[in-house]
Amino acid sequence: MSLPRIRLLTMRGLQAIHMELVTRYGGNSTEVEMVMLELTIRRAEKVVEDPDGKRRVRLAAGYGWRLLKDRPFAIGNKRTALAAMVVCLEMNGLTWKCNEVEETAMVLRVAAGGMQESEWEKWVVKHSSQ
Repeated sequence: MSLPRIRLLTMRGLQAIHMELVTRYGGNSTEVEMVMLELTIRRAEKVVEDPDGKRRVRLAAGYGWRLLKDRPFAIGNKRTALAAMVVCLEMNGLTWKCNEVEETAMVLRVAAGGMQESEWEKWVVKHSSQ
């Protein structure tokens, strides 16, 4: 039995998510470092090569992690990271179940350098389901 094809985010899709969030929550910049955004996507997608059954969740976690760490947007990287992660999960038939308080705490912790990627990934796996 083969696994369903994994659906990936694109640069254009990530920019659209970012723009929607800037429009919704405010901000005066839509600047983006395109090379950094492309690198962010490629780094996150390396996990797709992994035959592990959790690769769809790991991909979503990778998008969130890389956006938080690489910061390709002038503003809104934290919101964009969480939104991109949830969109990726939904595109791949998974559901995200976590409250806003915990989401905020975890995102801020990563952004402040207080968490390892493996811990972030375990947290994303814990709150994702089919």
